[in-house]
Amino acid sequence: MVSTSFSSKAITAIIIPTITLISSIPLIKPVKGEGLRPMKPITVAVRQVKDRSGAPWFRSSFPEKLANVLSTELTSTGHFTVLERDTEALEELRKELGMTGINKKTAAKKNNLNQAKYIILASLTDFEESSTGDDAQTIGYGGFAVGGGTKISSFYVSFDLKVVNTSTGTIAYSRTIEGKASKESKSQAFSGTFQGVSLGQSQKKAEGVNKTRVIRKAMQEIASYLDCVLYLKDECVEVYKAKDLQRKESNDSLDLF
Repeated sequence: MVSTSFSSKAITAIIIPTITLISSIPLIKPVKGEGLRPMKPITVAVRQVKDRSGAPWFRSSFPEKLANVLSTELTSTGHFTVLERDTEALEELRKELGMTGINKKTAAKKNNLNQAKYIILASLTDFEESSTGDDAQTIGYGGFAVGGGTKISSFYVSFDLKVVNTSTGTIAYSRTIEGKASKESKSQAFSGTFQGVSLGQSQKKAEGVNKTRVIRKAMQEIASYLDCVLYLKDECVEVYKAKDLQRKESNDSLDLF
């Protein structure tokens, strides 16, 4: 029978070198990479949204208005510092900086505006509206006519989006945002003549969406995409890749409502 024993000095001699070896391993510091989420908000500038579709309803105020909508959506995420590029706002800023008699201690420094890291360029490339059904169908009986019908209007919208890196002048991200929506309108009509007096009444009820809501929803989709690729940079990137691939393969667009 073999007896085995260790003295305290022997145990110390074994443990101490082991501890020294482990503690000598240098700590690996995490390196910030492209796929990691930035800690600070991303500075962007949103330019006016151009109309390249030739839509007859596109007003002269829409480029500025849609840019403001997109800026508001980006700001609400808390992940972006959106620089003011509205024409009227910049004019007011120049007036403020050019005022005389301002206390020098509280005066803002001139020519000290921040520069955007990315410029957001969006343009309306296509908008189509189609309808099916009839507004009214009449049925005559005893000199009276009663009518009613259903009309469905469908909207299709397409935006081209470019994200330009101001440091390099290159397009960092680009995407086509497509969407569709529909609106149903029902009409009822009653007309006729009773004892020489003409009677008539019509009523129309619309359910669904209009052009403005379709466009705003598209702006929200653009903001969600920008939040994903510029700030979040997580699994949402793969989700958008899958959505884009599905859109190209099936030639189908996003259902906005």
